[in-house]
Amino acid sequence: MVDLQRKKILVTGASSGIGRAVALQISKMGASVVACGRDYDRLMETNRAMAGTAHKIISFDVKDFSKYDLVFNDAVADGRKLDGLVHCAGVAIPTPLRIMSEDVVHNILDVNYVSFMMLVQRYIKRKYSNGGSIVAISSINSHYPQKCMSVYAASKFAIEASVKTMSLEMAEKGIRINCVVPGAVNTPMTQCCFEKTQQYLEKKSLLGMSEPEDVANMIVFLLSTASRKITGRAMFIDSGWLGQ
Repeated sequence: MVDLQRKKILVTGASSGIGRAVALQISKMGASVVACGRDYDRLMETNRAMAGTAHKIISFDVKDFSKYDLVFNDAVADGRKLDGLVHCAGVAIPTPLRIMSEDVVHNILDVNYVSFMMLVQRYIKRKYSNGGSIVAISSINSHYPQKCMSVYAASKFAIEASVKTMSLEMAEKGIRINCVVPGAVNTPMTQCCFEKTQQYLEKKSLLGMSEPEDVANMIVFLLSTASRKITGRAMFIDSGWLGQ
């Protein structure tokens, strides 16, 4: 039932971490991937690692909202519309309140949340998609916040709130929308931001810290028809974090 054959999925943040794992996994399931990210060289590494050959690389910054129409036009330039969207691009910048600035707040919100809303707005247009499924990445920080991560937690909780409400609009368009809520995941971003709290994260993860592939597997499920009756939901992949 978990089959992505003949599907075409756009993935943001595909140059590393969870985004790259998602691109690799859905390519193995038979889908064509439109891999998006800022770093062209790393996107090419993702492209070389993917199964199959019918993939496309688009290098752009999700904060450059003026480029979104060009990106989607490029994504469907081969005449095939999209069947899914996965928003993995994100930043986590630990910021104490005493040094917080407007620029920091806008940067985190633009990358994590505003970009998601603008991507969804384009995706639902008939010229770009065949309906299908949208998946975004939230974070356990939204439910069990950590010190100095207030803006990051807010940006992720905003995704969860929006997924619930947007699902009401999208059902009539034949589009499902969900998000996943990872706990501690072994990615470069986690290693960078939480190096000092590594033992804490490991202790909270009863089943051990997740790998990007663990999150990707849930996203593959949400993209497939096996989850055809699931929409407006947040799916936790937290290794037992909420059980404590």
